[in-house]
Amino acid sequence: MKKICLFAFLFLFLLAFPRESHAASSSSHLQLDGKEISVGKGVQIQEVKGNVLVPLRLIVEELGYSVNWESKTGTITIHKQNLNLSLQVNNPIASVNDHQMGLAVSPLLKEGTTYVPLRFVSEQTGMNVTWNNELKTVFLTTPPTSSGNGETTHNHSATPAASDAIESARTAINQISFTNHQLTITVNGKVSPKVTTLTHPDRIVVDIPDSKFAEDFLASQSFNNGGQGTLPITDDPDVSQVRYSMFSATPASVRIVVDLNNSISFHVLNAGDDKVVIALDQETGEPSTTENVTPTIPVVPVISSDGHAQGIDVSHYNGNIDWQQVAAAGKTFAFIKATEGTKYQDNQFLVNVQGARDANILVGAYHFLNATTADGARQEAANFVRAIDSAGGRLDLPPVMDYENNPKGLTPVQISEVAHAFLDEMERLTGRQPIVYTGNVFASKFDPTFSMYKLWVARYSTTQKPTAVPAWNSWWAWQYSSTGNVPGIQGQVDLDEYNGTIDELRASLAGELD
Repeated sequence: MKKICLFAFLFLFLLAFPRESHAASSSSHLQLDGKEISVGKGVQIQEVKGNVLVPLRLIVEELGYSVNWESKTGTITIHKQNLNLSLQVNNPIASVNDHQMGLAVSPLLKEGTTYVPLRFVSEQTGMNVTWNNELKTVFLTTPPTSSGNGETTHNHSATPAASDAIESARTAINQISFTNHQLTITVNGKVSPKVTTLTHPDRIVVDIPDSKFAEDFLASQSFNNGGQGTLPITDDPDVSQVRYSMFSATPASVRIVVDLNNSISFHVLNAGDDKVVIALDQETGEPSTTENVTPTIPVVPVISSDGHAQGIDVSHYNGNIDWQQVAAAGKTFAFIKATEGTKYQDNQFLVNVQGARDANILVGAYHFLNATTADGARQEAANFVRAIDSAGGRLDLPPVMDYENNPKGLTPVQISEVAHAFLDEMERLTGRQPIVYTGNVFASKFDPTFSMYKLWVARYSTTQKPTAVPAWNSWWAWQYSSTGNVPGIQGQVDLDEYNGTIDELRASLAGELD
C-alpha cells in the first residue's frame, strides 16, 4: 500500500488510552511544536477505544488543508497539493489517493462537530508523538530541518522514499480463513508470528509483527467502528469466530484472535511458504500451548491409495510452478484456482493451465464462492465462466464450486439456495455438471438434493478418509493434506486423491463427452 506525504497529520494511533467508549475530557490538550491548539468552546478532544480524535477544524486552521463536508453521506474530503483523502463518519476505511486504508477507529460526528483520528505520525513523517497521561496532553513535535542559517523551520512533509521503504518492507496479510479445523493466514513473505493462549474466555492470539493488511483484503472485508473485522465460524464445534485488527501502529502489527468454545491444543505450521497455519488438534491428548510456539515442518500423511490417481490444487499463492517436475513426481491431475467473487481472476490461472497442459496433466478449475444470495451466486458463476473461456474454453475436468465457509451466517436453507443457484448457472453456461468442493464438517450443510453432484472433500488425517454426510455416501476426490511437498513447487501445496485409478478417471471423462 503506497504511503502518502502529510497523511500522518490525519491519522495517529495512540495506545495509551484505557477507555472503552466515547469520552470527552475537558482537561485534554493538543500541542503542536509547543503551541497550544485551541479546540474552541464546547468542543473537546475525543477518546475512543484508546485513540485520540480531534475536531476537523484543526486540520484547516493549523495544517492548511482544504476540507469539504458532505452532510447527506457523512463524507469528509480533504485535499492538499497531491494529497486527496476521503473519510466517512462511522466507516473505518479511508481512501488515500484512491488507495484504501483501514483506520484504528472511524471518524465521529458529535453535537455537530466532526472528529477525525490522528494516526501513524511518527513512522510516516518523523514527527514525534507522545501522550502525557498526567497532563492529559497530546504533544506533536515536528522534526527540525536545517534552513541553511542555523534556524529551525517546520517541515510537514515526510520523506517519500523513506516512507515507501518502511511500508514496502512490511509483510502484507492477503487472506484469513478458517476451514477444516484450522486457521490459515496467507501472507506475501516470511513472518515470525507470536502465538499465545488466553483464558476466560479461551482464545488463541496470533500477533504478526511488522505487518499490515493488503489493499485487496481491506477492500473485501468489513470492519466495525473500532477497526476490527470478524469472521463468524458456524461449522466448527471448537471455534465461535475469528477476529482481526491492526493491533499496533508503532511498530506495525496485525493481531488475529481465534475465539474458542473450549480449551483445545493446537500446533503451528510455518514453513516459510507464504502461509501460517494454526491447526487445532483433532484429539486433545496433548496440553494446550501457553507460550510462544516454535514453527514446525508438518508431516504429510502417508496414504495407502490402492493405485488411486494423485493430484494437487493450486493458486497464485503457490508461485511459479515447474509443471514438468510435478508430472515427473506422479501427479496426474490438478485443479487450479480461476476466480473468486464477481470480478476477481487469479493472476496465475492462465499460466498454470498452460503449464499443466504442456506436462500432460489433467486440468480443472475452481471458483471460491463468496455469494450470499442466489443472484450474487449467478454473477459469480458468470465470472468463473469468463475465466474458463479465457483459457480456451472446456477444460479436462469439470468446473468446481469451492463452498467451504459461511462468514455471513446463512441458514442451511439459504446455503442451499446460493449453492444451487451457482451450480445451475454453471451447468447452463458450460453444459457440464460441476463438482462440489467443501470441508468434511461444512459438507453437513448440504441437504440430500446435492447428492447428484460429485463431492471433492477436504479432510486432513493420516488414518481416516472422508466420513459420510447427508448428501453423499461416497467421495469423488479427497484433499487429504494442505501441507504437502511436491517437486517443482516451492513451499507447501494441497494434495488430492481421485477415488479410482488414472485410467478410470480418463475413461470417466471420455464418457462425459459422449
